[in-house]
Amino acid sequence: MNNNHVVMVYPRLGFSGSYVQHMPLGLLYASSEIVKHDYEVSLLDTRLVGSDWPTALADQITDETLCVGISVMSGTPIHHAIEIGRHVKAIAPHVAVVWGGPHATFYPDTILRDEWSCDYVISGYAAKPFHQLCDALRLETDLANVGGLVWRNGSTIQINPPTENKFEIIDHRDIPYDLIEDFDAYGQLGQQKRIFSMYSAVGCPYKCSFCSSPAQYKPIEGKKWIPIEVEKVADHVQYVVEEYGADYVYFIDDDSFPSLKNVEALMDEIKSRNLDVGLGFRGARINEILRMSDEFLEKLVSAGTDIMHIGAESGSNPMLELIRKDCTVDDIIEANRKLARHPKITAAYNIIMGLPTETLDDIKKTRDLIFQLVEDNPNCIIFQPNKFRPLPGTELYDLAAKEWGYQMPDTLEAWAGIEVEADNGYAWHDPAISRFCNLMLVSSYFVDNKIKKLQTGNQLLYRFARVANFLYGPIARFRLRHGLDRAYFEWWLYQYFTHLFSKMTLPAGAAGER
Repeated sequence: MNNNHVVMVYPRLGFSGSYVQHMPLGLLYASSEIVKHDYEVSLLDTRLVGSDWPTALADQITDETLCVGISVMSGTPIHHAIEIGRHVKAIAPHVAVVWGGPHATFYPDTILRDEWSCDYVISGYAAKPFHQLCDALRLETDLANVGGLVWRNGSTIQINPPTENKFEIIDHRDIPYDLIEDFDAYGQLGQQKRIFSMYSAVGCPYKCSFCSSPAQYKPIEGKKWIPIEVEKVADHVQYVVEEYGADYVYFIDDDSFPSLKNVEALMDEIKSRNLDVGLGFRGARINEILRMSDEFLEKLVSAGTDIMHIGAESGSNPMLELIRKDCTVDDIIEANRKLARHPKITAAYNIIMGLPTETLDDIKKTRDLIFQLVEDNPNCIIFQPNKFRPLPGTELYDLAAKEWGYQMPDTLEAWAGIEVEADNGYAWHDPAISRFCNLMLVSSYFVDNKIKKLQTGNQLLYRFARVANFLYGPIARFRLRHGLDRAYFEWWLYQYFTHLFSKMTLPAGAAGER
């Protein structure tokens, strides 16, 4: 039997997956080595097929299917990944189920406790280990040599150490983009853009106490942040523009700007090639923006940059110090005012709330900062605040464990319930803080102009958002400004609608009609 067929599956995400839906780059990266070595690979993105995913998956599994790979993030995607794994084992018991992705990297042993939804877990970078695993399964050779593999060895769970302690950087020519059948099925916020995500740098040099990156990169040998050669990044941009019609590139680096000189060189190179493409950056810090000159920001604009995602995080100086953001509230305000002078760049701010030791007064200061940012820079947007989740290996996890006896979930079902929309009920949250966090979360959709910018989406979600913004926006802003979090029935409506929309399917072409 020529069992060299592999099916790669992407599960549904939470509510955010209803309005931001990028191509499953993690699956493409994980598939890169097996494609090079002549495995037949098919890809199923369940976000595109909705409730028909069991039929779509069954249609892809044949007698020659070796395994099904699933990329899983913590939270809501776990629920669906469990369903997918169990469905595979029910219809094709001979097919191995392999989990990878962020959750598998940090919590692999909890996954294998559910023997009905997963056979193997790959922790960490997956391209080479997944190829090793596929070869071992196909040839029935020893699994002990597969780096980063977590597997059942009889009655015990065995964790293989990684064989390489370095960043995974894949040549753009080896990324199997052809596994994507319809690029127009992906997009964000109803924009008419064909978006390709890629890296201009790997790693992160900072030590944010709430972030998993320092723990993830601790085993990496050498520098913890490495920019990819400017020529190679520009080649990648040119490749997706010319071969796949990309008109927008989203750099998904943990942080793109530790070296402004490197970014400036990349902007010059992209512009010199006359590439008609928009650019966005996911990773930027306040201390980096303070180092940017107006000339540097204009160079970003001239190369096509229209958005920077920035970690503002908190309006409380003690909290900024606790989470090691290397800035003050005044620094955040100054950086925002600088960006306001360059309105073609949307400053998109991340916020975190519900931190250990955070008081109600601290959270209200974050509320005040949000209003200040929008007042000073009407073009900025405020992302839905993240409710703090203790992640093993981080400083704040250790603090939560020591001071409040926190223990991380030890089952898949418990991990699936850890979401930003959930009432997680941590010991350091008194009822007043929990209520105000819920008020902040819902009101964040209405404190700025982001919903008004949804001009091209005709989906039910976008129409609903615009109507809600018109009718409820003024009420939300009034409630938040005055801290009116009692009898907050909107929170229950929000939970209902986010649950409803998270199960909706984005029709092909709806996110990026061309």
